[in-house]
Amino acid sequence: MVTLVTYLPFYRIHEINEYFMRNIEILKPKNAIAYIDNVFHERQREIINKVIPSNVEVRLGNWHNRNNTWLTMLRDFHSIGGEIMVVDSDNVVEPILTEVHKVLSTQVPIYGILNVEAWKGPIMARSRKIGDIKLGNSMRPLYTYRVYDSSLSGLFKGGSIFFIGPKQVITFMKLPDIELINKVERAINQVDPWLRNLISDETLLGIIVYLMGIKEVPWTIASHHYHHGSTLGKGTELLVAAAHYQFARALHKEFHRWEFMRYRIKYLLSMIKNLENLLNLGVSS
Repeated sequence: MVTLVTYLPFYRIHEINEYFMRNIEILKPKNAIAYIDNVFHERQREIINKVIPSNVEVRLGNWHNRNNTWLTMLRDFHSIGGEIMVVDSDNVVEPILTEVHKVLSTQVPIYGILNVEAWKGPIMARSRKIGDIKLGNSMRPLYTYRVYDSSLSGLFKGGSIFFIGPKQVITFMKLPDIELINKVERAINQVDPWLRNLISDETLLGIIVYLMGIKEVPWTIASHHYHHGSTLGKGTELLVAAAHYQFARALHKEFHRWEFMRYRIKYLLSMIKNLENLLNLGVSS
């Protein structure tokens, strides 16, 4: 049996009752934990105690972004032990995930789950099919996602060269070691606090599993996404590039790996391009 985990900011705590409780009913984990960010006042704790069911353990913090939340979670998972399944707070898993887990948990160290609504979307560009999972009388396709794009074109096209792939659900049978977590945390802490949320947690996790020696992460389809609709959209391309550039520079300092120099070069080029676009826009106006 797994430990089921979700994570979310305080303003979305309704999703615990709306979606996470449904996942608990479906998966019947040995225990369930919710990490809630942006909690800094006693009155918030009072609200949480009133609205969160007693069978969910609550862990509170004021990390201000998904990436620092994830690093705390990964460190905590070492003391929790066993298999850890993390589900996005606005996803509800399909019952068939229990059978998927029985198969994949004995074969791979980490696997991801894509939501049905994103099937055959952009995620396919770095994915390859490796077979099917036989589940009774039905089958689910099994893919792997390449977490590091080493191609020359990867330096110039959109999207991060590090990306874990589908993570509406991600399950760990193996964890990154504490030293690795600490080094990545030191690197993310070198990014301006206002920019850290512009780096997706898929990128952070892609970097971590790559450093664990995992080049591809298996995935299949077994959830539904109920998008929360609370965000205004992505940050400006220049700010996104600046965030990644700062992260890449700090990662190279920590790990001294060529891959992080490429990561830095990609976003240096992106910053130059976007600065030129802004200057041209100013001239034309």
